[in-house]
Amino acid sequence: MRLFFALWPPTEAAEQLAGIARSTANQFGGKPTRQETIHLTLAFMGSVPEEQLPLLIQTAQIVHLAPFVLNIDSLGYWHRNHLLWAGSALPCIALAGLIENLQNALTKAGFAVDGRNRVFTPHITLIRKLPEDLVPPALPEIDAISWLCSSFTLVRSQTSDAGSFYQTIYDFPLRQC
Repeated sequence: MRLFFALWPPTEAAEQLAGIARSTANQFGGKPTRQETIHLTLAFMGSVPEEQLPLLIQTAQIVHLAPFVLNIDSLGYWHRNHLLWAGSALPCIALAGLIENLQNALTKAGFAVDGRNRVFTPHITLIRKLPEDLVPPALPEIDAISWLCSSFTLVRSQTSDAGSFYQTIYDFPLRQC
């Protein structure tokens, strides 16, 4: 099973982000992310044998952090990946703590977290497959989109010619110990 942990925005925030994806795709090209797949990845697990799923869930359940507000207020572009993304202009300490606590718990339990040893930029992918020769002008400013993060999710990813499809496996409420 191909799995990842993510923050899933509420419907209103996902609608706003999908609107930004569509409008910027009209401007720059590329493939906008579908509203139902908009998320912020916390830890990409890759392929995990199904028999390890109970341990994976048990491991994530030990992560304790109070709910927090996430502000998405800027756009970024990665030329190498041909990707436009949304994120926070300023670091979110609570988000960084959640990512660190989750990835540490997973590593301690013996799970491999993809990209664990490289710099991680929390982001929400808005457009994939931008033209390779694109050198975008200054990216448009966006109005801040905020949501209360009160849980994180374990998700199964399945790909097909039509794109990626996600299935929620488990929701983990955020709560202070």
